[in-house]
Amino acid sequence: MAGKELLNYGAILNQLKEKIKTAQTKAVLAVNNELLKVYWEIGNVISDQEKESGWGSKVIEKLAADLKMEFPGMKGLSPRNLRYMRDFSVAYPQFVIWQQPAAKLQNIDNQQDTIWQQAAAKLPWGHHLAILSKIGTTEERRFYIQKCAEMGWSRNIMLHQIESELYKRQGALTNNFNNTLPAHQSELTQQLFKEPYNLDFIMLGEEAKERDLEDALMTHVTKLLLELGDGFAFMGRQRRFEAGEREFFIDLLFYHTKLRRHIVIELKIGEFEPEFVSKMNLYLGLVDDQLKGEFDQPAIGLILCKTKNKIVAEYALRDTSKPIGIAEYKISQILPEDIKGELPSIEDIEHKLDEEINENLNPVDARLKTIKEKIKSLNTPEIQTECTHEILQNIFDKGLKPLYQKIIQKFNSEFGAEFLSQQLNWRVSGKTVYAIDDLLNVLNEEKDLTKISEIEFSYVFLRFKRGGTEDLNEHITLKFTVSSTWYGFSIINYNNQQPFLKKMYHEEITNEDQQSIIDIMVSKVLDQIEWMIEKINETKSK
Repeated sequence: MAGKELLNYGAILNQLKEKIKTAQTKAVLAVNNELLKVYWEIGNVISDQEKESGWGSKVIEKLAADLKMEFPGMKGLSPRNLRYMRDFSVAYPQFVIWQQPAAKLQNIDNQQDTIWQQAAAKLPWGHHLAILSKIGTTEERRFYIQKCAEMGWSRNIMLHQIESELYKRQGALTNNFNNTLPAHQSELTQQLFKEPYNLDFIMLGEEAKERDLEDALMTHVTKLLLELGDGFAFMGRQRRFEAGEREFFIDLLFYHTKLRRHIVIELKIGEFEPEFVSKMNLYLGLVDDQLKGEFDQPAIGLILCKTKNKIVAEYALRDTSKPIGIAEYKISQILPEDIKGELPSIEDIEHKLDEEINENLNPVDARLKTIKEKIKSLNTPEIQTECTHEILQNIFDKGLKPLYQKIIQKFNSEFGAEFLSQQLNWRVSGKTVYAIDDLLNVLNEEKDLTKISEIEFSYVFLRFKRGGTEDLNEHITLKFTVSSTWYGFSIINYNNQQPFLKKMYHEEITNEDQQSIIDIMVSKVLDQIEWMIEKINETKSK
């Protein structure tokens, strides 16, 4: 009973949180909308007066001074910003239409203008300043405004996309999507890929191999995902597949959440060759056969080459039945060939400095220096803080509590109907409690949470309904362990009782961590249910 009451409470709490977050978001948008409306109206007046009365720069400077005097606490009233407001009103002449009722919007002649200017109304003023100052054409402005509205780009990300000329690159790659994809997906898919791909966040020399390129991309995987675009989820590198007693390895494997398709990316350090297409065909077949789910669409291949001959690429794709795109990539070279010989290498400089330093070191100091350099080169996370009462309190409130609520909700919704009843309890500091609120009371009574070594959360499923006369139950226990420098999670009878997730105290329990824990627990319960089914079938056959 306690579990059901707690479940209802958690659901209601989450609903209220969502309502508050929605209201807060609406309030921020409302403030932004009103500010943009005022800026547009100021700019519109200035534009009209420049045409009708010949207003010049001196009048705008006087207007800025008078407005500042009347509104001393209001920012953005400089002469320069007033000119941006004028440009803003000229660029979006129907901007205020978005505030009108829906019935009036239906009568607007240019409905497409209204739609994208509604998107413009959602962007902060800083985004508009950048767009107005860096982009001159209406179509390109529309492109970046709609992308910002769809993907929630920050100003810095938007500037990066503008500087990398995303508008010109998107949808430009050589492909056979028109012949291999349904008509309703072909255009969308083309717009999700680019030509060329801008990988200038990595630097490679002329002697680099394909694995060097792959390693460099994995070092900057966050930037790679940003360049690939919205919807790409990374699934692995050098993914192994078997066919005909042979092994095959895919360079990079992604899943696109909008297309519901796996994306296979092959990296080529040199010029495109037609045989790359046949190899990609093989990889796409392996992925579709071994990874494609019931509701997934067939995989798409993307071959990234340093250079390509467009005509050769089109011939190579002409009679291919699987969707494949071919694109170039651009990277930064370490040094141009014509000046390489004029400068010492980094290794030469470091070697010379080491020689001069080591000449003045005794053997012990030299060894000490070497060991410190080895410590510095360790690729492991560094302890930033030890366990404290306050840190644990934050972990309990923001990490453990929502995790327990999600587990209860998941177990109840997925397995509740299969068992007669469910029980749950927590053991901490020698006490057993049966509700989250009681657990929180116990924790609040602790003056020093660092004295708690672990919390055991047990979930019991009683009497499998389809078990008939067999008295079949399931019991799973999640342990939260507290150490001086780390905390972690383990499950009894799983992973030799060792923590499968360990984190340091400057690291929070993320949504991904919570989902991983829940997935492992659900898998353990499914294993036990399968065992129950086998046992029931064995009993029936006797």
